This record gives sequence, structure tokens and C-alpha cells, in this order.
Amino acid sequence: MNDMNERSLWNPQFRFSDVLEDFDDWLRWRDSASRTVERSLSFERVAYGTHDRQWLETTECGPVQSAVVPVFLHGGYWRSLCAEDHRCVLTGLSSLGNRCANVEYRLMPEFRLDDLVGDAVAALGRLATLFSDDTRFLLIGHSAGAHLAVSAALKTGLSDRLAGVVGISGVYDLAPVAKSFLQDEIGLTDGEIRSHSLIGASTGTPLLCVVGGDETDEFKRQSLAMAESAGAGHLVVRGAHHLSILSDLNSQKSPLIDALGVWLNSFSHPAEVDTISS
Repeated sequence: MNDMNERSLWNPQFRFSDVLEDFDDWLRWRDSASRTVERSLSFERVAYGTHDRQWLETTECGPVQSAVVPVFLHGGYWRSLCAEDHRCVLTGLSSLGNRCANVEYRLMPEFRLDDLVGDAVAALGRLATLFSDDTRFLLIGHSAGAHLAVSAALKTGLSDRLAGVVGISGVYDLAPVAKSFLQDEIGLTDGEIRSHSLIGASTGTPLLCVVGGDETDEFKRQSLAMAESAGAGHLVVRGAHHLSILSDLNSQKSPLIDALGVWLNSFSHPAEVDTISS
């Protein structure tokens, strides 16, 4: 198959602006919801490196007393977006812990995947210095952030500090990514595809792979393949797609947040839940 035919096959799996009729609506919702959260919470920013994107923020986000701190890593196909625009998820995550963390990281193509994974690991290490030794971190990543969350769990020496990892609409197999329009933007190397593809890897810490029922076929394939190969849990959010699933993290009363709370305490979960956005 030539490059043009491969692009026509893979672009619709990854370019959501072409396949989601409500793409712009959900971008506006994400930004508006994040601004609402920004006005209601106080954030403390902490650097974990010298680059202006090597920072994380923590916030006291709820009354729940817990030894678990949810830690969120945003998506953007490793090459765009920012942590501030994903503060919307902290509303729901506050049901899992009274303090939450939100991680920023450097971007491709200026930096490579080794650097981005290193940022996730360094951010977790910095968090470990900010909280008591009995604190456990729940890594939660969306899209490329799910890839970074799982990668950090594989590489960090802080596995005893991890309560678990939740990958939401994650990208775990990089070979198809390199066959899409994204290759022009991030330039994945063969070495990066081999060393940073995660399907078949075991984190050594509990993992739950979550995917929207209205995701593209490739995202659904990757989520299930990651879960099955790692012996992890798999949860489908019926009616949710790649952007709308963020609204299921925005509400303390969403079925997804309820399921995450159950999983965190027992590592059991339903096979499917309904989206709050339908």
C-alpha cells in the first residue's frame, strides 16, 4: 500500500476534526469548563525541570479525605495542548482524593518521546517529594497522556507510590500513528515506534483501560489490545467519543467516576457504563 492510500486509511482514525461533527463544540466546552474550575480552585505551580513546560500544579479540590492523589496528564498527540485547558477533569477526580495534580510536559517535535516520558517520570518524582510517604498516586491520562501515564509507570522507580494507572482513550500502538497525518507533525522514528509502543507491556501496577463507545475503531482496538495483553481491566463508556469523554471526568456524579472509585478500592469494575454527555 502506498503512502497516499495508507493516509486515507489512517487519517480518519486519528483526525477528530474530520470525523466528529461536534468537534468544535466540545473544544469550546472543554475550555469553558476549565475556566470555570480555574475560578473555583486555587492552584500551586511547582517546577520539576528548567523548561517553561516542565511544571505541575496541585490543588485542594474536594472534601474527601484520602491517601490517594489523582494525577492527570493531558492529551494532544504529544505535540499540542496544555494542562490549564484540562482543569475541567479535576471536578470529577476530586471524588477520588481531596488533592489533585495536573501535569504539563514538553512537546514534540522539538523534543522526542524519550524526553516526554522522562517529563512524566520526573513530575511523579517531584510529586513524591511534596506529599507524605503514605500518599499513593493514581495516574490518569487521556489520549497521548494515557501513553505517557503507562510509560511512566513502566519506568519510574516509584512503583510503591502508585495506586494504579487509568488510561482513557489511550494511544498504545505507535505504528498506525506513523502512517497518518501525525507523522508530518511529530516525525516518529522506527526506534521510537519500537521502544515506545506499549501493547504487550506489563506495568506491574493495576491498570484500567477506558475507551468511549463512539471512539474510532482504532482507538477501541488499541484500548482492548492494551488491556488484554497487560492483564488489565477494560471499561467502555457508552455514547462517549474522544472529546466528550472528558465531560465524564468533569462530574462527581458520572457513572465513569463512580466506576473509577470502585476500581480504585477493589480493582473490580463494570464492563460498560453510560456517558453523562448523552
